[in-house]
Amino acid sequence: MTFANEKLLVDRLLSLLQSQATFCGPVHVTPEFFYSRGRTDVVAVDQDATLFAFEAKLTDWKTALHQAYRNTCFAHSSYVVLPKKTALAAVKFVGEFEKRGVGLCYVDESALVVLRASSHTEPIEPWLAYDAVSLALGQ
Repeated sequence: MTFANEKLLVDRLLSLLQSQATFCGPVHVTPEFFYSRGRTDVVAVDQDATLFAFEAKLTDWKTALHQAYRNTCFAHSSYVVLPKKTALAAVKFVGEFEKRGVGLCYVDESALVVLRASSHTEPIEPWLAYDAVSLALGQ
C-alpha cells in the first residue's frame, strides 16, 4: 500500500485504530496532540488508560524515531508508523528503536503490523499524559 502524502497515512492509521483492528484493542483516538515540545500525529487511549503515541512519516524514519522518543515523556508506549517499504528498511536498525524504547510498525490494507513492540513505561510528565488522555476522550 502506498500513500501520496503523510496525511493519508495518518488517516489510514486513525481508521485502523478506530476499527479495533490493531494490537491494542478498542481505543479512543485523536489526531495532532500539541504540547510545548512538538506535535504528535496520533494519540490513543485504551480501556486500561494506557496512552499510545504514534509518529507517522512516509520516508524519514530517523526524524520519526526522534519524535517518537520525545513522546515517551507523556505516553506509556510510543510508535513510529511508516509505509511497509520504509518500515522494512528501518527494521534493519531495530537497535536504535530498542535503545529508545520506541516501537516500529507499518500500515497495510487491513492492519497495523508491529515489527518491534514499544516498551511500556510510566510517563515522566504525567500532566501531559493527563492532557493527552483528556483530548482523546473528548473531555
